[in-house]
Amino acid sequence: MITPIAATVTAVTVLMIYPIIVLIYDLNNYLAYRRIGIKKVNTVECPNEHGALSVIIPTWHEPIDTVVNAITRALGFNWPGPIEVIVVSDDDESYVNELKHRVTGLGDNVKVLRRVVKNAGKAGALDYGFRHSRGDYVLTMDVDSFIDPNFPLKACGLMSKESVVAVAGRWFGYNTDTLVSEAVTASMNLAVDTIQGGRRARGLPALVVGTGTMFKAGALREVDGWSGSGPQDDVYVWLKLISMGFDVGFIDDKVIGVENPRTYSVFKFQQTKWAYGVADALRRMIRSFMGSSVSARVKFDAVLLLTQYLTPALFVISSLIVGVTSLILGGFIGLVTLPLLILYGSLALAYGYLPLKTRSGDLTPYSAGRSSAMVMSISIQTLYSYIKGSLGLNFRGWDVTPKGGLTVIKTLPIETIMMVIFTVLLILNLIHGYLSSSLWVAVGDAPYVYVHYRFARELL
Repeated sequence: MITPIAATVTAVTVLMIYPIIVLIYDLNNYLAYRRIGIKKVNTVECPNEHGALSVIIPTWHEPIDTVVNAITRALGFNWPGPIEVIVVSDDDESYVNELKHRVTGLGDNVKVLRRVVKNAGKAGALDYGFRHSRGDYVLTMDVDSFIDPNFPLKACGLMSKESVVAVAGRWFGYNTDTLVSEAVTASMNLAVDTIQGGRRARGLPALVVGTGTMFKAGALREVDGWSGSGPQDDVYVWLKLISMGFDVGFIDDKVIGVENPRTYSVFKFQQTKWAYGVADALRRMIRSFMGSSVSARVKFDAVLLLTQYLTPALFVISSLIVGVTSLILGGFIGLVTLPLLILYGSLALAYGYLPLKTRSGDLTPYSAGRSSAMVMSISIQTLYSYIKGSLGLNFRGWDVTPKGGLTVIKTLPIETIMMVIFTVLLILNLIHGYLSSSLWVAVGDAPYVYVHYRFARELL
């Protein structure tokens, strides 16, 4: 018969195994990037005769001036062949008519299309634009992103390999005007080094990103574009492509400038939305992807990559279990499970320390700590969204992430509830002298205390 103590220790061990595996996976990827790196790509001519380039810009609830500026940037790409720009709007008819009027002088190669049936969000808009495109290459672009004019030529050069049918560029945040945007921008560099650079250095297909990915139109037609997708366009079409054995290249230059959230609440909105979309895309594709003929290595990598949203919540839940059960069963719980906390913490510190030591990106101890605290503090909401996406449940409030200002989105104060619970558990465990359990609880409590210290106005 399993005792309550054995059951609790087993539960915590099981919960912590996956976060530890993912940290080892991320460390391995990052070290591969630092050790092997990615060859820089110069502006080169495409190996074959230039075809037409179709730039698809989905838009919804965007200022017309912002859309016009995006069209102008797309028309300015360094591309010797013809460029067509297709704007797909999910806005009302009056908005679309005004936009058409504003772009009249930009030429006949600019199309403004309005979707009447607004299915699948951005993915549906991209698919709609793709069906109306004529280009040999397709480039996806958001209205608020700034893409290097030479990116299409660089991407075309990488597509000289027959198996490479898409190329993603390195993202970088162009705004660092708040504590949140500064932390997200700095941590983004580490994430790209790991997810794109490290995986590519190990010979794995780079991840398709929502803005700044160029495709061979023929390959998109072969996988039927974005049809059948939910709201997460990039992950869905990526799984489609790699299921067919196609490869995705990566340009390790800062070629895709994106705007990052400026407030904590907008960051939380963005991350929970992405978590839902990733889980939804994996749910839709998991059967055909796992049943495809691609290697087990690629399958294992994709599953690890797309389930990373779960790991912060697994740690938070483990900390709660240790804190509660120690008060019921005794401090032995915290002592026995302490090696798991030490291993997890050591791996996390190593993953954060290496970029600081090598001075890669803009990461500092402050931005790294702030980013980690924000990720941990929203972990329960992220887990909830991921579960909903995995089950195919509706995500209420799906909208364009409001990144342009100091927007505050008020939601249920889960962070406050968690901080109160953790703080009470910490005090009680300290009173009982359970130091190992107190350490577990203190680490779980720290992110919630920090976000209340920095972002109380957005939480209370």
